[in-house]
This record gives sequence, structure tokens and C-alpha cells, in this order.
Amino acid sequence: MHKILKQIVEKKQEYLNGLKRGRFLNLPENKMAIIAEIKMASPTVPYFESEKNIVKRAVDYKQAGVDAISIITEKHFFKGSPKFIPRIKKSVDLPVLQKDFVIDSYQIYEAKIIGANALLLITKITDKQTLIKFVLLCQEIGIEPIVEISDEIDLKKALQTSTKIIAVNARNLETFDVNVDQACRLMEKIPDRFVKLGFSGIKSSNEVKKYQRAGAKGILVGTSLMKTNNIKSFIRELQNYESQSKNLRN
Repeated sequence: MHKILKQIVEKKQEYLNGLKRGRFLNLPENKMAIIAEIKMASPTVPYFESEKNIVKRAVDYKQAGVDAISIITEKHFFKGSPKFIPRIKKSVDLPVLQKDFVIDSYQIYEAKIIGANALLLITKITDKQTLIKFVLLCQEIGIEPIVEISDEIDLKKALQTSTKIIAVNARNLETFDVNVDQACRLMEKIPDRFVKLGFSGIKSSNEVKKYQRAGAKGILVGTSLMKTNNIKSFIRELQNYESQSKNLRN
């Protein structure tokens, strides 16, 4: 290879490696990272927020001191859209987790194109080999895969992937029942080499404490945060989970 051509290729490889590097969360010392979720609706709640307010809500989350933002982009049951992510990224300098039901590699490439920093991969809806492939693809193109589990069968599959982050969802995706204590027991079985996140069921600092004791380095707060009348106060209480807890959801 010609010397100049070789230099061009080397510089291009260096540039591409830089694009692929980077972590979804810079985990804060001695406190839980908070991922604040935005969702328009859910199968159990037909309306949370108007599409026109998503950027304002993201700005409010940023001002309240959260560490990252999660946005549900599923269209039919959650009224989301991939187009929400560029709008949020343009307005708020925070890492963004795209939550959707990923069943095709196309969705992973789309997530990269629209600017997602991390992508949720739900173990329950993929077989083991597909999950392994999806995790590797995310890592290859520079998106942080977050593998979500809700039982020990899911955990066994997750442990066979190359993911660095495992999230335990306290919400049963079939019944939509929430059990934080059960989620924490499952979290304790995850090896320490993984970053552990607690998803769902957080109404106050009590649940944050439970996740923290089970080994979580961060939490995702969705429904309670969408319902609160005071985002800043609610986030502050979650951040002060070591102090006396008080439910500020209402």
C-alpha cells in the first residue's frame, strides 16, 4: 500500500475507533446514577405526555441533575417514535438510552443513525444466539447495549453475551405487575463484573435503597417521574436516598 494511502487508512481507523468508544454512563462516585425516562403512554396508562412537550421535559430532567435520559420509541403501544431522539439530543447534552422492542438488526443501525448512545435489548423477546449477535453488533458500531432481564432464565442468556451492563426490570412484561424485592434478589445473582441497573417500581428513595443494597450502580425511573408534579424535588429525593425517605410522587 502506498505510504500516503496507508496514512489515510490509519487516520480513518483512528477516527472510527474514536466514534465507537465511549461509555453510556459515567458512573458517579458514591451515588446512584439516575436515568430519567420520557414516555408518551403505556399499555396500562393511555396518556402521560404530549409529543410537543418532550424537549421541555428533557431540559427539566437535565436541570434536575439526572445522569441520562431514556426515551421509549415504540409506536403502537407507547406512542413513541425514533424521531424523538434527535430532537432531545439537539437540546440536551446528556446520554440517551433508546428503549424499544428490538427484534431486527435494522433497529440497531437505526439507533446509531438517530444518535442513541445506548440501546435496550430485552432478553425475553430474543433467543440466545440472536441476543449474542445483537450485543456484538451494538458494540461494533459504537452503541452501549443494555441487556434487560426479569428472571433467572433471562440471566443465564445474558451471561453468555459480551454486554457490560445488565438491567433488572421489576416489571413483569406479561402481567405488568411490579415486584422490586424480587428484582433485587435476582440482581444479587449477577456477577460483579457487570454494571447492574434497576428498572421500574421506583416511587421513592426506599426503592433506590433496595436497588443500591442489591448492587445497582444506577436506576431508571419512568412512571413515577412522568406522574410527579415536581420533577426537581422528586429527583432530589431519589439522589438523597441515604437520608430519611419521603414519597414525593404526588
